[in-house]
Order: sequence, then structure tokens, then C-alpha cells
Amino acid sequence: MTRILGAALVPSNARASLYFQLYSSNSVAQGAKMVADLKLGQYTKVPPRAMFIVQSAGTIVGSILSLVVMNSIIDSHREILLSVEGSNLWSGNIVQSFNSDAVTWGALGTEMWGPHSKYFIVPLGLVIGLFIPIPVWLGHKCFPKLQLDQVVTPIICFSLGYLSVGINSSVMATFIISFWSQFYLRKKRANFFRKYNYLLAAALDGGTQLMVFVSTFAINGGAGKQYTFLQWALNPPGHYDYCASSATTDG
Repeated sequence: MTRILGAALVPSNARASLYFQLYSSNSVAQGAKMVADLKLGQYTKVPPRAMFIVQSAGTIVGSILSLVVMNSIIDSHREILLSVEGSNLWSGNIVQSFNSDAVTWGALGTEMWGPHSKYFIVPLGLVIGLFIPIPVWLGHKCFPKLQLDQVVTPIICFSLGYLSVGINSSVMATFIISFWSQFYLRKKRANFFRKYNYLLAAALDGGTQLMVFVSTFAINGGAGKQYTFLQWALNPPGHYDYCASSATTDG
């Protein structure tokens, strides 16, 4: 949506589209993450005011650290980040996507996304998305025993879009943990679920982010020197998702 608005407000201007996307979509994404964390804090009985203060402080400190971390990584792995393929640890596709979006939406918006273009279905998807929940809603009205009201179409559509880009093998781990939490714990260990489920979720979330930060600099070469682990099933040569089309794998 932000790309479409930027291209419509300032047509044929790649730089303006880039800045519009950076300041708008990133702000929306940051706000959505803060709301999600605020909701998790409410589940874990953290006072909302204290949660908001910590979030604000973390955002300010994080913005400074992000700049320092990015400069360090760019200096250490510039060649890999500029390559199309990247590696099993480093890839510049997210940052490069901002430049690609600025060109395609800003400079070539009408040619690429207009009514007579090949990719018109992409902006048209906003309209199509308005009607996707209707069949599910009608199905629930006609067949309430099917419990179609439990089907959340926005999450399904978002997940389908997420699976279409980048390395997304981590989604499987997310599904496994979610199934274990929402099915097994909720049904078989209800008392544990009520007392500790959201606390466990916060611990896993925070612990994962902390370990990613530590491993990035201490092990994976974010500060310059990279240490190589022994190869095994979860640390194969090439890409971790066993992508057969990877240029770094044999055959």
C-alpha cells in the first residue's frame, strides 16, 4: 500500500518513492511490532506504562545500534551483500529490495503496475483481498459445524506471501512450536498453558533475538572474523534449507 501511495503522490520519481517507503512502511512495521509486544506484555501481566517506556527506550537505543551493526556488517561482507545469491549466512536482498521497489514503483510504476501491464494483478490484489473472507463467512453461516469461523484469512494470505520470497525454512520451526503450544499444551497441559505459555513465548522470543545478536558478532563474522562449525544435518554445506538450485551446492 505504501508503495502504491508513494508512486501515486510522486509519480516517476524513484528517490521520492524510496524515501516515502522508508519513512512510511518502516514506521507502520515498527508500530505493529510494538503493539504485538505490548499485547504480549499484557498477557504476561506487565504494566502497560512500564512496557511502553521500555519499548520506547529500546527503539531509541536499537536505532543507534542498528546503524552501528549495519556499518560493521557492510564493511566486513560487502562483496557477499552485493551479490545476487548471497551466502547461507549473509544476504543483502532485503536492503536491495528497497532500491528495486524505488525503481519499479517510483520510476516505472505505470509501465510495470498499470492497468495494461503484466503485473497489474499485484495492486489489484488489494481489491481481491477484500472479498477473500466472504466465502469463508458464507460457509460458516451455511455449515456452522465445520467451525470455519476459526479460519483467519488475513493470516493465511500473509503467510502465503511470506513463503514466496527469500529463505523461509525457519517457518517449519514456527509451525512446530505453535502446534506444540496451541494444540498439545492447551489440550493436554491446560494448567501449564494458562500459567506459563505466554511467559514461555516471551522467553523464546527474547532469547532468540539475543542469541542471534551474539552469534552474529561472536561467531558468524559480523565483527569481521568468522568461525566455522562442523558440518552435520542442520549445518550442511551450502544453504541450510538444502536448496537444490543453490549455486553453492554441488549438482
